[in-house]
Amino acid sequence: MTRLGTLTQMALREMWISFRLIAVIGVPMVGGLAVIALPSEVAGVTAIGGAGFWYAIAAAAAICISSALAAGTIADERERGTLAWMAVRAVPRAAVLLSWFVAFGMLLAAGIAIGSVGAWLAAVARAEAPLDVIPFAAAVVATAGLALVGVACGLLIGTLLRSVPAILVVLALGAALLAASIVTPLGGDLRPTEGIGLLAHLDAAARPIGSALQSTGLALAAAAVLLVLAGVVLERSEL
Repeated sequence: MTRLGTLTQMALREMWISFRLIAVIGVPMVGGLAVIALPSEVAGVTAIGGAGFWYAIAAAAAICISSALAAGTIADERERGTLAWMAVRAVPRAAVLLSWFVAFGMLLAAGIAIGSVGAWLAAVARAEAPLDVIPFAAAVVATAGLALVGVACGLLIGTLLRSVPAILVVLALGAALLAASIVTPLGGDLRPTEGIGLLAHLDAAARPIGSALQSTGLALAAAAVLLVLAGVVLERSEL
């Protein structure tokens, strides 16, 4: 745990120096503020539905960007020889991978949580009756769980491809999956990506809290599987 904490601090410091930290935590925060600035005719028919839909789009953009940055980061670590240098000094590759996952996941989840406050304030300002914050908060938690899946997927692809191809693949894959989740109405089988769809269609959810909890569990399980796969690939790769 001490080693992981030290490596995570190093990862956060490198993200700060390279401005990746600002992008990861700033995009969802700016997205939440942008929802407040939307005129009422654009925001949507209902307060919570409109705010949730537009913030789901902002969160999807943040997840795509952060996942692509994670893919590019781990690919750069392999290409520049940083991982090889650390491996020679008895630092496990899996520990380095996990530290980047913790750094990106922690910042992205925090950014989504903070940005959601802006979306909620926008919904409250436009509501004609008191709103229940618990379903909205549950959908945000499920979206944060999905963000961890995106980061883990980015790290997996970054262990397989070079930096630029990895970034492009993650952006294309993430945009397609998240856009489909936002556009597709709720219903059918639950998926790890269901959290962001629930946020976008919160008014239409029959069981928003239960669905959000199930989606969060699926997302965490998917993130764990992807992270284990990334660790296996990284252990077998030539540095």
